Amino acid sequence: MQLTNVMTFRVKVGLLTFGDKRYIWTAKFVEQPMGFMTGDDKGYIHVYSYEKAEKLYNFRGHAKRVTSLSVHPSEPLVLSASWDKLIKLWNWEAGWLCIRTFQGHSGHVSQVKFNPHTAGNTFASCSDDSTIKIWNIDSPTPVASFKCHPGYAHGLDYFCPGRALQYLVTHIKYEGSAQIWDLQSNTCIKHINGLQDERCSIAVVEGPSGRPILLTVSEDNTVAFCDSVTHRYENRVNFNLGDVRDFAYITMTKSIAVLCDNGIAIMEID
Repeated sequence: MQLTNVMTFRVKVGLLTFGDKRYIWTAKFVEQPMGFMTGDDKGYIHVYSYEKAEKLYNFRGHAKRVTSLSVHPSEPLVLSASWDKLIKLWNWEAGWLCIRTFQGHSGHVSQVKFNPHTAGNTFASCSDDSTIKIWNIDSPTPVASFKCHPGYAHGLDYFCPGRALQYLVTHIKYEGSAQIWDLQSNTCIKHINGLQDERCSIAVVEGPSGRPILLTVSEDNTVAFCDSVTHRYENRVNFNLGDVRDFAYITMTKSIAVLCDNGIAIMEID
């Protein structure tokens, strides 16, 4: 795998605010309505059109901060997670109707993610109750749960290197580590140390050949590219833009966008 540093934007990246001074904690693009959605610290979900540059919907989704959003890969469905310990499933074709509420975590839900390899029928969540839970969208209670010890999972992503293998990668907050879980046996098969202790330290993006690439962020803010089969690191890059907050794979250009505290870097993958 070859990396080409295309460009960096040194800008001040901070929390977005609206006129009512609400903080935006999560955002996702929604292809079908041709827009994007955000969740704020008051529990509201906002839906915008990027064609008309206007707000389409605004509704109270949760009693507390919306921490995470996940868009279904093929259906008009969106998951939202919150500090109110709940996960909710919304249907935008039904006027953003809440069609199911999922209960099972005893603490704040940090992140929620659809499984792209089960046609979006299952999803995972993590919480500061130190558990990771697997859910089916047709059931309000989890179908599996495993314990993160000694910390709790602040972020997660699916990591499927091929064949029947399905893994879940979790970032353990305050410990500076990540764990790779085998979803067939619900066991931890690998522990990665020396990562950022907060914010985004892991992500899985699709490589140009379709093979997933695991990205981790070390204590010195170096982004490492891990082989999905051997779990060995192939390349390391430091953009010198501060802490890394998030990643995104840009399909059209076969590149990765890296959001940092002090800017945005875009890198091609050959």
